[in-house]
Amino acid sequence: MPADWGKSGQRINISFTAEFTPSQLYDRDDFLRGGYANAKILHIIDNEIKLGPSVSEGERVYRVKDGGWQVTRGDGPMGTDLLRFFIEVDEQIMRKDGDVYVPKGRVYSSCGFFPFMGDGDAPSVKEAFTKELKRIDEQIGKLQKKKDEITNPFDLDGIKIFREIFRLNREAEQVNNKLNFAMVKEPDKKLLRFSKDGDVGLTKEGGVCCQVNKGVVVEYHILGRFSVASVDHD
Repeated sequence: MPADWGKSGQRINISFTAEFTPSQLYDRDDFLRGGYANAKILHIIDNEIKLGPSVSEGERVYRVKDGGWQVTRGDGPMGTDLLRFFIEVDEQIMRKDGDVYVPKGRVYSSCGFFPFMGDGDAPSVKEAFTKELKRIDEQIGKLQKKKDEITNPFDLDGIKIFREIFRLNREAEQVNNKLNFAMVKEPDKKLLRFSKDGDVGLTKEGGVCCQVNKGVVVEYHILGRFSVASVDHD
């Protein structure tokens, strides 16, 4: 984007309602990295996008074309899935005399995608690792208590206990690393927005960008953030 884009600190809020249809998308776009096979049509309801009101201006409505969407497997942090989608606006979206705008053309977005299938009451991987850490911590506590009762620093039992505590601490470190990984793969449900039937969760916020061509090089420039919500539409 130009150097003076957004220099004023101004923000604009746009909104639209979309349907993630199962219909095949045949219009290729490099942003959808999985190619044609998994690309579907993103239908924009009424083919319009709304620019929210400001102090000096009321709401404005812009025309927008249907876009596309795709879930890219393992493309997110630590191998998580991403939902990628785009829309295509017919004209530049901006406030009068503003320096923040959405350029004409395709606007791209992505966020975390987490499917929830199977028995919802089954223990999660996170819970299993948390229990394992608790078990190890309890063992260390018991051993430390025994060690504190030994006054002779050269006592063989004390040395054995010291070695076992060291081993358990190493084991706890490994389990904690696995727990951190699992927390990314299985985020807290409070951090997600769910579909109406609850089988898919999306991160509450995601990134918005546009494509900028610089000679033979294609760059994606950040425009801002977006939030999602599941809605009913007749």
